[in-house]
Amino acid sequence: MTAEAPRAADYLTRLAEVISSRQTQCAEQIQAAAQAIGECVAADGIIHLFGSGHSRLVAIDTAVRAATMTNSEAICPDEWVCEVERVEGIGEIVLKRSDIRAGEVLVVISNSGLNPLPIDVALGGKARGATVIGLGSAAHSLAGESTHSSGQRLMEVVDIFLDTGVPAGDALFRPADTPPVGPASTVAGSALMHATLVEATRWLVEHGHQPPIRRSRNLPGGDEHNTAVAARYLDRLPELRWM
Repeated sequence: MTAEAPRAADYLTRLAEVISSRQTQCAEQIQAAAQAIGECVAADGIIHLFGSGHSRLVAIDTAVRAATMTNSEAICPDEWVCEVERVEGIGEIVLKRSDIRAGEVLVVISNSGLNPLPIDVALGGKARGATVIGLGSAAHSLAGESTHSSGQRLMEVVDIFLDTGVPAGDALFRPADTPPVGPASTVAGSALMHATLVEATRWLVEHGHQPPIRRSRNLPGGDEHNTAVAARYLDRLPELRWM
């Protein structure tokens, strides 16, 4: 943080510091989340991801793209969820858009972890027997109060919480002459999620499993590889036929 107006180089440096700090400050949680994902994948399960507001961008960035797991889905990535993230009771409607089964993994992304919708989704995932991983800013969550009727924050209801290390308010700088500036939650969230998936890939290989990683379909052989890998999951994720 600084009272002086930051430059682009300052933002990039500070952002890199936040991301790299996860190597030590979040190592145990990354390992636990990676193992849960690895066990889910080894059992031919699906990785479900949900985020509302701008947090849905992390879910979209993780699901069914080059260099990530084929057996992943972003639950209800539509823009309307941005309008109801502060409405309690919508979580079950969202979860009906997916087929979460016991033993699978549900990742719920929310920078603040204070709004009712992501908390409801997390609770619904746990009720279905899924391992629920939360991803967000502990600092932001602890700086505010939950608006869920239970009074609980997302980080308090999930099985594993991945802390992005982003400051409260989602701003890396507090200049003297402007409001706080330099958001970090989306980039840091995606980086932490992909770091966890890389670690899950390692877990799978070490335990004798072939990770179902997608390749870029814009490189030779990509389409053929992706079609072959997707065949294992078409009964659960029929949309893979067109991806």
